[in-house]
Amino acid sequence: MYFVCVAACPTGVAHTYMAAESLAMIGKELGHEVKVETQGSLGIENEITEEDIARADGCIIAAEVAIAKKDRFSSLPILECAVADPIKHGNAVFEAICEEINNG
Repeated sequence: MYFVCVAACPTGVAHTYMAAESLAMIGKELGHEVKVETQGSLGIENEITEEDIARADGCIIAAEVAIAKKDRFSSLPILECAVADPIKHGNAVFEAICEEINNG
């Protein structure tokens, strides 16, 4: 499956990038393709495009703050979780979004 993800924490530094790295790494380990956008102190990086959204199976939003442009994901199954969840429970995050897709 192909997932688009957004990671964002209040300061937009360490946890944002740790969550992004975890989502990319664990997704790949599980055989998924993952694109992770970060929203932090440097603004939006690795921005998810309309093309990414059009081919995505689902969206994971790991954030402790409101994210910019959230409405662009409205056509997708979305899993929202804490920014620490992919770091501490990465497999469970992907299990949850896959279950959402399969049951949706």
